[in-house]
Amino acid sequence: MWARGQVFIALNDKEVFWFFIAVCPPKGMEKGADPEMIQRKVMENLAKDFQPVYLDVVKHSDLLSLTWAPLMFRYPWDILFGNLVRSNVTVAGDNAPDDSRLGLGGRLALEDAVALGRHLGDSIAKHGKLVTRDIGFAIGRYAKERRSRAATLITTSYLLGWVQQDGSSQFMRFLRDVVFYGLLLGRVVNGFIGYDCGKLPGVSSLPSCESENSI
Repeated sequence: MWARGQVFIALNDKEVFWFFIAVCPPKGMEKGADPEMIQRKVMENLAKDFQPVYLDVVKHSDLLSLTWAPLMFRYPWDILFGNLVRSNVTVAGDNAPDDSRLGLGGRLALEDAVALGRHLGDSIAKHGKLVTRDIGFAIGRYAKERRSRAATLITTSYLLGWVQQDGSSQFMRFLRDVVFYGLLLGRVVNGFIGYDCGKLPGVSSLPSCESENSI
């Protein structure tokens, strides 16, 4: 049984972005598959019962722009207990959680920017400048703060995909339509959009960052 997702979005007057998701892709559809095969499999097999307008978009696609790759899943316990920082490098936005089903990638990027800005701003306020050796500590505190948020989003995204795609039995329909959509979805969404990631310090309250040891 196929579990599929598809969409296409107009980028401008001449270009359209489209994608297709299949839980069990056919044989030969590995990463780096031939673009002609991708186009043919989508049109003749995976999406053959989709709306004609979608198939028309796929048919007229530039073959050089077609790619096929597996979606990668990051386990929530890897976020909670794993290492998210290496030296002065970390992850932000939807690079940490698997957020493809929630559509919160842009929001997460803004949340992370505020959280990271707060920790870097605290260092500036303390020393009167952004000291190079403090950057790693600030990034570490940022990653520690964001662990639970990212793990929660991963778990929710996974459960959302599961109730939407995992079969059409009477139990799954009840779980999806009554329990999830009817009772839980609104509360879950409100909980995500109402999240408080803190406030950045005012620019006027911070000293100048100009010095030989600042960045």
